[in-house]
Formats: sequence, structure tokens, C-alpha cells
Amino acid sequence: MRPRLTTERDLLVPLATTGVLMAVYLLVRPYGDSPALTPNPAEQAAAFASPWWVAAHVAGALALAGFGRLALRLSDLARESFAARLARWSGLTGAVLVLPYFGAETFALHVIGRHALTDVSGLAMVDEIRNQPVAISLFGLGLLLLAVAGVAFALAWTRYASSRAAWPLGILVALVLPQFYLPTVGRMAFGVVYLFAAAVFAGSVLRRRPIVDAPAGGGPVSMTASR
Repeated sequence: MRPRLTTERDLLVPLATTGVLMAVYLLVRPYGDSPALTPNPAEQAAAFASPWWVAAHVAGALALAGFGRLALRLSDLARESFAARLARWSGLTGAVLVLPYFGAETFALHVIGRHALTDVSGLAMVDEIRNQPVAISLFGLGLLLLAVAGVAFALAWTRYASSRAAWPLGILVALVLPQFYLPTVGRMAFGVVYLFAAAVFAGSVLRRRPIVDAPAGGGPVSMTASR
């Protein structure tokens, strides 16, 4: 049985995943966890203990994984493109490397926060968890690889489709690391802009006539033209 052929429409599901979930992560995430912004330990504990803490961070991890899958789908379309292959491997590797740190942020800090609601002394472990050398090194390396993937993805789509519609999203993926240092309103705005960039790219894909990727060893099945 011949495997189903990849089309440009296969970009839409991972594109929606990364866009919507990044916005969810940065809009619903409790921001009372930083001692610099919230010196009251009880408020920090409440932020960690909130169910929105878990929901938001799961959404953030899946948003980055969604971009990795998006890069994978593009590499299925543009098989001869070095930039597409680079986006695929750096995107998937980067997403994998950030997951351990996201796991600690999501679940370990949530458990600490729940206990700290009655005994704030447990908050002393937060910095140790966040600054654990191996975890934070993997997280930083993963985000750097995702930055490479964002630029490579935009470049690959530009060459494949003669369109610059992927550049806003690609640049924002490259800026995921520095956005962690923005104030609360800046991080929330980043999530909204990220979703908008994903929507712009999705609209560009929908306006194109879909192309069907060729079977291995075959020539192009159909030509793509912009509407």
C-alpha cells in the first residue's frame, strides 16, 4: 500500500498547534512566581500551586514540540533543501532538549507550591531546581537549536514557495529564549504576536494551490501556483 503523500496542507495542524498553544502558555501562565516581581512568598506559592501553572507549561512544551513537527512536515515537502533538513533536525532536537526543564518547571514546582501554601520554607528549593546545571544547560541548548530551526525554516519556505510569509514566525521562534527576560506584559504580548504570525503563515498556505510531494524516486506530481 502506497503511503499517503505529503501536501502543504499538512503544515496547518502543527502550525495551529504551535501558534495557539504558545499564546495559551504566555497568556494564562501565573506570573507571581518571580521573587523580583512578587516578594510575598505566599503569592509565589499560590502561583506555583495554581492548576493554571501546570496547564500553561504543558501548553508551552507542546507549542515548541509543535514547531518541531512543523519543521518535519516542511522537510517532507522540500526534501532537497538543506535549510529544510536543518530546520527539521535542529527543531526536533531542540524540542526534545527543552522538555526535561519544562517538566521540572511544570510538575516539581507545582508540588513545591502546593506544600508551600502551608509552609513557605519549601520555596527555598525553587532556585535549586531552576538552576540545576544539567537541566538549565539542556534547556539553553535546546532553545538555541530552536532559534536555528526558526531561521532555517523561514529560509527553506522562502526558497520552496517564493514567499516570505514564514519569516515572522521563524524570527519569533528564534526569540523564544530572550522573551523569558521580558516583563509580564511583554511576555503576554509575545504570545499574541506569535499566534498572529502563525495565523499569517497559515493564511499564506491556504491561499496556495496545494502541492503533492512526489513518491521516492519520482518527479513532481503537480505544480504549485499562488492564487
